[in-house]
Amino acid sequence: MIKTQIFLYLLRLHKRIPMGSNTNTGRYKRCIPSYGDAGFCAAVMDTNRDSWQRPDIVSSLITRSDMTVVDIGAGTGYFADLFSRQLPEGKIIALDPEASLTTWMEERKNRDSLDNVSIHQITVDDPGLDQLNDEIDLLFVGYTYFHFDDPVTYFREKIHPFIQDKTVVAIVDMAPVPGQPRQTVSAQQVINEMAETGFQLDAESTTLYDQYLLVFKKISQLATPFSLVLLLHVNLRATKNLLSE
Repeated sequence: MIKTQIFLYLLRLHKRIPMGSNTNTGRYKRCIPSYGDAGFCAAVMDTNRDSWQRPDIVSSLITRSDMTVVDIGAGTGYFADLFSRQLPEGKIIALDPEASLTTWMEERKNRDSLDNVSIHQITVDDPGLDQLNDEIDLLFVGYTYFHFDDPVTYFREKIHPFIQDKTVVAIVDMAPVPGQPRQTVSAQQVINEMAETGFQLDAESTTLYDQYLLVFKKISQLATPFSLVLLLHVNLRATKNLLSE
């Protein structure tokens, strides 16, 4: 029954929203399913999600049992749930701008006793990190990066000044596939844009099929235009070396 509902829902959206081809350079405001409908969003996105989402991404980012994790664009709470269960002594701060999704996450938290998760509604252009009292061990951006209209400004002005040098920034997303209309940007585009904001590529997973995991560390002082060019060159070389391995 649920598969039929999902199919009919996607069919209605397909008639209303032209998909077009993905050039991997744009920013995507509209999604399938609509994030304003948390129930259908969860049904479409979370059904059998473990079979393709690679939940082991979470375990690969955990270095201590008491980490503080900020999940930007937490959506239905899929990753917040995984972090919560694997960090029993930790703290997970789930952030999302959609009221329907933060309400959904609150219900999920209460239902599944995710006591170490706190949920906050943010604005689309400010995650409110300046309001947090905690030092952040991991800033996680899962399948959200493509939503940022201006990621360079967002990370430079709203994230870089409010995290610590120790903070690991992990960006996970679907990789572009030729011929498939996907709401995503390429790993190289993310690397280039993050270099402009004062973050350096620290590691890149090479074991994910049609997805990517990029790990960045903060550069304490925002680079000058000359050093930004140098940093971009270094990151490009690092990426080429990883891909050739």
